[in-house]
Amino acid sequence: MDSEHSLDRVIEHLAARFPHHGEQVVAETVYATHTRLRRNATVTTHLAALTQRQAGDTLARNPPRRKATT
Repeated sequence: MDSEHSLDRVIEHLAARFPHHGEQVVAETVYATHTRLRRNATVTTHLAALTQRQAGDTLARNPPRRKATT
């Protein structure tokens, strides 16, 4: 399974788990987490699973962003 497809599945899973954050915020969190983990990884075998776990932890800790009202 290629990395991009794996990340798409992670985003789908976390967007369903955290719908109050919105898919864009979930995707940004997943990509930022993946980039950080990949930069420091010596082994990338379980990178998608680690990304899912850490991005999920981040989303769970942080309240959803509110949209600006005008």
